[in-house]
Amino acid sequence: MFSIARFDDQRDGPSYERQKDRLSKLNARLKPKRKYEHEQPEVPHENNADSRPQPQRIDAGNSAAKPPQKTKMNSKKKKRRELSTEELERFASQRAAAEAVPTSASPPVDEREFMDVDSEDVPEDNEIPEVIGLQAFPDFQPKQPTRDTAAMRSMGIPDWLANPTIVAPETVTPVEESVFGLNKKLTGRCKELGIEEFFAVQTAVIPIFLRSRSLSDTRRPPGDLCVSAPTGSGKTLAYVLPIVEILSKRVVTRLRALIILPTRDLVAQVKETFDAFCKGTDLKIGTATGQHSFPHEQAHLIGESNEILAGGSSRIDILIATPGRLMDHLNGTPNFTLQHLRFLVIDEADRLLNQSYQDWLTHIMRVTQPGRGEQGSARERVGVKVDRNGIPMHDVVAPAFLSSVFKVPVSDIDKPKIPSIQKLLFSATLTRNPAKIASLHLLNPQYIAVQVAGKIGAEDEVAREKYTTPAGLREHMLVCPTEQKPLLILHLLHIMHVASALCFTKSIESAHRLCILIQLFEKHHKNMTDGKDKRENAAITTAAEYSSDLSQMERNAILKKFKKGEIRLLICSDLIARGIDLDLVDTVISYDVPLYMKKYVHRVGRTARAGREGDAYTLVETQEARHFKEMLGKAGHLEKVKKVNVKEEVLGGLVETYQQSLTDLKSVVTNARPSVARYQSSMVAVAGNDGEEGELVGDHGEEEGGGMHIRFDDEE
Repeated sequence: MFSIARFDDQRDGPSYERQKDRLSKLNARLKPKRKYEHEQPEVPHENNADSRPQPQRIDAGNSAAKPPQKTKMNSKKKKRRELSTEELERFASQRAAAEAVPTSASPPVDEREFMDVDSEDVPEDNEIPEVIGLQAFPDFQPKQPTRDTAAMRSMGIPDWLANPTIVAPETVTPVEESVFGLNKKLTGRCKELGIEEFFAVQTAVIPIFLRSRSLSDTRRPPGDLCVSAPTGSGKTLAYVLPIVEILSKRVVTRLRALIILPTRDLVAQVKETFDAFCKGTDLKIGTATGQHSFPHEQAHLIGESNEILAGGSSRIDILIATPGRLMDHLNGTPNFTLQHLRFLVIDEADRLLNQSYQDWLTHIMRVTQPGRGEQGSARERVGVKVDRNGIPMHDVVAPAFLSSVFKVPVSDIDKPKIPSIQKLLFSATLTRNPAKIASLHLLNPQYIAVQVAGKIGAEDEVAREKYTTPAGLREHMLVCPTEQKPLLILHLLHIMHVASALCFTKSIESAHRLCILIQLFEKHHKNMTDGKDKRENAAITTAAEYSSDLSQMERNAILKKFKKGEIRLLICSDLIARGIDLDLVDTVISYDVPLYMKKYVHRVGRTARAGREGDAYTLVETQEARHFKEMLGKAGHLEKVKKVNVKEEVLGGLVETYQQSLTDLKSVVTNARPSVARYQSSMVAVAGNDGEEGELVGDHGEEEGGGMHIRFDDEE
């Protein structure tokens, strides 16, 4: 099939003699040129290069008489010793002078005779033209880290987190592109749902997600992924599609994907997305939020088997859960195991990592590692379990957990098996806390950030890279006294004609009182405009409250009406500020100023989602303006928020009805809470002693201090 060349003396001798003969001819023909170069006088240079000693040349006769190998070695050593800027300039001048000598006396040189001569066998005198053409080596000096990068390293932030892969927000790619690797059925399902192209976060995440399609690769586990992208950029779809693509080829139903979310509303929203793309497959999806009874969820997750199985049991492939309910099933549900887990998705990661939930993260990390769970204590020999009828039982243990459950023989060449779990973190404001990142035990992580491209590591760009808002969002700031904040809400609804808005307050009590006030205003406004302006009467605002005090059924009904357009203003706390996708929201109003930039980013991200446009208004009290501007300035976001001034003449038409609504709110709150009535009486008594009209100030935000104050008197 193949032959091996043999190098013996008989075969190598003629070749050596032939090369030696050609080398002698070359030296003889170049001898006149070398003689002229030796006789040429030295030319002084401006940089005194002639003061340096001249390099010694090797005589042609001596070089030909020496063995070729020694000539080669000496030539290499001399090259390293002679390479300098001054000597290269000298060689260039000598070569120019040599080219000016007529070569008619020399016999013509046939270049074909020297094409077979090895360049390593040519003496140094003949290699001078090649030395002249050498280029300087590139500078491989490492770049010094910037001050910000050095500060991150000193704080313990790893390099992969300090240097993310930047993706431009305007990046879009058609769903048919082969780079994604999605099957035709899933691509067709995307088009049926109106998805023609993927956004930036989906374009960057899906190909990386699908690099490893194996369900249990214990040798080369897939690397973990951390994603930071603005709200409404499509993070949910970025992990739903790859999970469905990979798990759709599974044969046995096992719990292989776990998605952890902070609220029940987010769980319901993500389940709807999975249901839409799992249509046509045999994948089974389950939820665990505490909305149903614990036995009902157990039957849905593992069935009704009474026997303990080493490999666990599962009736679902994908579980979407909140951390608290997940801990209940890990501690109290038999045969519920995470040893087959392939994907662990932590959505809204910054919020989940900030809250312990019975130390859920540490517990999950422990049960997903072999030899650390409860099953590692009592081991038995490998065998096949059968039931009382002799039929083998389905008790499959994950490959990485075999040695911790059974007594498996181990040889010297066996390599340890690693769980094939892949951790994925998604958030609009991903944390950089080294302790929280270390608690995840990430393996070969990669950080992807969807943001405007900038200078990575520059001091003035770091804060801007950390917080990114949707591209189509217009942000506004209204500075006003405390008592005018409800009036500005009415101004946005009736004069600015906001059609669909979310209004965020900092507490449930604030949301409840503001909702009552607006409902009372609408009642008086309707009576005043009835029969006068039908067009204005048709646009009467309907406000509703959305808070955790409502049951899940009531909240679902309110969201359904809001999506249909039956509710124009939805007043809520920060419960709905994260993750909830409401298509019709065109305006977000922050009634109370958020204390942290993360909360602000999540609030304004409820609008301008999926490439649409929207407005965000923040009502800032006069004493809060400085703090709010400093918060925006530290985040590099101040120039994006425009200040809006509302003149008193514009609000004049709403003041009378607003005063009547405040009077009615006073009686409503007094009748609802007797303690408020006692407080009102004491305040009136104090005001009477001072000779002034009494007034009552109701605190709308006792949870965080300060907050909204509604005046119940008849004067502004």
